Amino acid sequence: MEKTGLAVGEAETLEMLEQEKEKAIKRDVEAALRRSKELKSDFLGLGDRLYREYPDVWEKVKDNWRDAWLPHVAVDVKVTSEITRTGLILDPLPIKER
Repeated sequence: MEKTGLAVGEAETLEMLEQEKEKAIKRDVEAALRRSKELKSDFLGLGDRLYREYPDVWEKVKDNWRDAWLPHVAVDVKVTSEITRTGLILDPLPIKER
């Protein structure tokens, strides 16, 4: 089987790599959100964000934020990625088989 490479200078290849990078980052962030809820740990600072943006709501929920509210918080994760400075790579990137 002949191995091929990715020509990173081509627009289609860059778009595909950016999309894959976005998916990987989104997957990691969503995993961190799930873990935060499981542990009832607000290590992402969602309560602080709620306090800053909606102080009236925060006053109502602050006493039981981690136990009653944090596990039910909905977060919309949006990731955009741009790959730059690809001119430093002249040859196609090799594709490794798994």
